[in-house]
Amino acid sequence: MQNSKVFTASSSPPQPNSPPTSHLPPHILLGFFLISLLFLKGAWAETVFLKDLPPLAQENTLSPEERNFGFRGRIGGFKLEPSKFGSYVDTTVFHPGGKDQESIKYMYEQVGEKSFVGAYFIVSADLSKFKTMTFYIKGEKGGETFEIGMNDVISNRREDAVFIGSIYRYLPKGVTTEWQKVIIPLKDWFGPNLSQVYSFVFNFNEGGRGVFWIDEIAFHTEEMVDRDAEIEKQGHLLLDNFDHNDLNLLGRKTNTYKKLPSICRFSRDSEVRWGNEGRALKLDYQKEGTGWCGYYTLLNQIDGEYFNLSWYDQVSFRVKGEKGGELFEIGMADRNWLTIGDSVKAGSIEKYLPGGVTLVWQEVAIPLEDFGLLDFSQMGSFVINFHKKQEGTLYVDDLKFHLRK
Repeated sequence: MQNSKVFTASSSPPQPNSPPTSHLPPHILLGFFLISLLFLKGAWAETVFLKDLPPLAQENTLSPEERNFGFRGRIGGFKLEPSKFGSYVDTTVFHPGGKDQESIKYMYEQVGEKSFVGAYFIVSADLSKFKTMTFYIKGEKGGETFEIGMNDVISNRREDAVFIGSIYRYLPKGVTTEWQKVIIPLKDWFGPNLSQVYSFVFNFNEGGRGVFWIDEIAFHTEEMVDRDAEIEKQGHLLLDNFDHNDLNLLGRKTNTYKKLPSICRFSRDSEVRWGNEGRALKLDYQKEGTGWCGYYTLLNQIDGEYFNLSWYDQVSFRVKGEKGGELFEIGMADRNWLTIGDSVKAGSIEKYLPGGVTLVWQEVAIPLEDFGLLDFSQMGSFVINFHKKQEGTLYVDDLKFHLRK
């Protein structure tokens, strides 16, 4: 940034008892002040592209092999056959507003549940002063999908990247054949040491093949996403639509729980769903006379901050059964209940659907006050608990929390 000079309205300081130099109304002066603040924010904001990032805070943490292999800008991938990947720098397709005439092209084919495939680009940088990551993306056909992850130096050695969800979390309509800008708050990654970032990872978690390009990878010192404003505009928080990822749309973990002989398994079903596209959560369960089983989705980061639901008054979701008559109860846990591994139940599904679960989609709406004396400023999870002896299949979709009106 160039040095700038400050010019005053008068060439000499005002003398004692002299009349004021401005007669502007106070609201006009306030406007000038706010505009000045916005200008200063923009003036101090910094954008740095991949090749110009600061080095790792402690480069000696890398082994000689890691330094030789992991140079900044290196691209590549990983796979377990028969899945395949490819990547190279493409000088024929690039973002038209970019700094140079090249992009990174990724190709993948994901085959079977027991195979895996992914790709990466290495940054080997200190990102601790940055708040936001951006890049441009376009697909060959549209609909290309992947999970987005980050490795710091330690997680890279463990081959255990931290993932924050699907590309659909940041592009709700998905990758298309036109260039789109992806904006990711770096705070979405909980766990990695941002001063020791080694690589970013794309995990191709859905079957099929695809081709896409990314360009103009940049990092910014300013916040560029206001999630609270987005939620307020919509009137609700969509916690999960179950379309593309086993993390929910907060980037939190979801899973089933069980104590034998009771069991529960989950998957995402594209044939049975609410709406014309996407997937629904499918729960196959067998609740015996002993043991327990169910499904949970976290609101908190593991070993991290809890979610504040104080401004919400209702949770809703869509539900249908494979045969009808499926039984379960709905629970939630705050910090204290999550610590002891349990939840407070609002009641059984018949309380909210007097006719019970049927073969058609129904909306369930539950006032949060039905969950009792929870600390809604520190919420940990939402739970579907199978509490009666029964075997069945349940479908769930469109899980939301609604703001107070």
